[in-house]
Amino acid sequence: MKREQQLRVQPGSAVTANDALAPVHARAQLVAAVVLSLAVSLLFFATTSHGIGILPDSVAYMRIGSARHFAPLYTWLLQFTALAQIELVAAAWWLNWFLYVVNTVLILRLLLLAQLTPIWSALGTALIVGHPVFVEFHSVAMTEPLFIALTLASVLVFLRAMQDNRVASVALVGAILGLAMLTRFAAAPLLPAFAILRLLAGGGGLTRRLVDCAVMTGACGAVFGSWLIASELTSGDSTGRSLELLGDTDLAYWIRTAGALSTMLLPSAAGPVIRLLFLAFASVVVVFITVNYAFAWLRLSSAQRARPHALVPIVFSLFSILYLLFLILSVMIQYRLTLTGRFLLPLYVFLALAVMTPFGASRPDLARHRKLGIVLVGLAAVIGASNLVRTTVFTVATYESGQGYAHKIWSTSPVLASASKLPASAVIYSNAPDVIEFRLRRSAAYIPRRFNHLSGRDEASMPFAQQMDAMRRRLAEGDAYVVFIYGVDWRDYLVSENDLLNSVPLVEQETLADGRIYRSATRATEMQVLP
Repeated sequence: MKREQQLRVQPGSAVTANDALAPVHARAQLVAAVVLSLAVSLLFFATTSHGIGILPDSVAYMRIGSARHFAPLYTWLLQFTALAQIELVAAAWWLNWFLYVVNTVLILRLLLLAQLTPIWSALGTALIVGHPVFVEFHSVAMTEPLFIALTLASVLVFLRAMQDNRVASVALVGAILGLAMLTRFAAAPLLPAFAILRLLAGGGGLTRRLVDCAVMTGACGAVFGSWLIASELTSGDSTGRSLELLGDTDLAYWIRTAGALSTMLLPSAAGPVIRLLFLAFASVVVVFITVNYAFAWLRLSSAQRARPHALVPIVFSLFSILYLLFLILSVMIQYRLTLTGRFLLPLYVFLALAVMTPFGASRPDLARHRKLGIVLVGLAAVIGASNLVRTTVFTVATYESGQGYAHKIWSTSPVLASASKLPASAVIYSNAPDVIEFRLRRSAAYIPRRFNHLSGRDEASMPFAQQMDAMRRRLAEGDAYVVFIYGVDWRDYLVSENDLLNSVPLVEQETLADGRIYRSATRATEMQVLP
């Protein structure tokens, strides 16, 4: 009851919708935004001193390789820059810097809208944007920064839509969610979250609320569905995944996943027992805060629920729940999907906002929540210290060496140096064609796949046996090479080097410290008979 009374707006202090969304402590907010933007910019410059980080998926996003099973918006943005004659890697660098600053400002803005003080808002923002995984994925050419930006932007527009009651605003929310889904398919659960909240809060009767939900869904479907249909019609593929339960999760898998979740809060050096205990304790605190706030929110009138400072905590609590359910469903559908940092990062952002924003929603007197406040500050201090140490280590390491395929080790790779000297007309097969295409800027193809890494099954369009036959025929034509790069050792779905040698006529051309190059036996025979 006390919490409900705190959430209620006193009659003498009632504010209009525009007042509720107006800048809070404008000067302090501006200072905080500038300082935080400069800080994250310095982090970004340090972690990309060797260029934007390039991961295997980054190459696919740039359409340098052959993979096409990713959501396309990030790729479209990079390709759009080609019209301005900007090289793709440079475009990714500029885009990620922009998104890092934008995400920082958006997080700060949401905390301020929840009526946290500028100092607490700045500290809360730092706790999120200074997380090592947040820093890492803003320093590599990946979709996470764009996905987070669109998600946060959709929340701000939704808060506005709940105040102005305009159909156009609701449609804009749906359109932004459609763009988020075109960035990461994982944005799908955000739409039902907004629909649930629209049914529970805001003006209008049930019919009007249902209309708003329909408009939001229609706008989202128009944006995402148009691409989905066009992709299926033109290429016969869109998401690259079938709606089948292909996951192979067991108890050991979920234990590893819990371990991965715990490393989002504490470093691996803390040990599994301490990390898991800390994760369990933090989870209890999160559930206690969000559940108590949700019950108090539900006791408010529909109009009061829709006020930005009251609605923000509920938005991110619901996001957290539905996103987590989506992750669980994903690991049941996709073959061998591991919930790494890139999947857990949005959950960390959502949960952090869900836990921090209730303490500003009604400007509570901390004396009434002294024990809970101490616990929460203590948790934040431990996580903040962990973030500081790990982000520092990560920043120093990437500043010195780079990351991914932009790491300086690839600049001195003997096998890449040798592969660069192969005839320009030669066909190259490799276990790491993406490395060759990115580093050497020349075409290469994958060696045959034993199975599809998304389904665990043989490729339906071109089974493994057909891939092997096609490779044999091309090798028989001569002027073809196979390059094995030992630094890329995680693709167990490809045929192994030994199995390939036992199945395909190859002659070893060169053995190097980090790989081996073979040429077709036909080419070797031709060279032997030359005078």
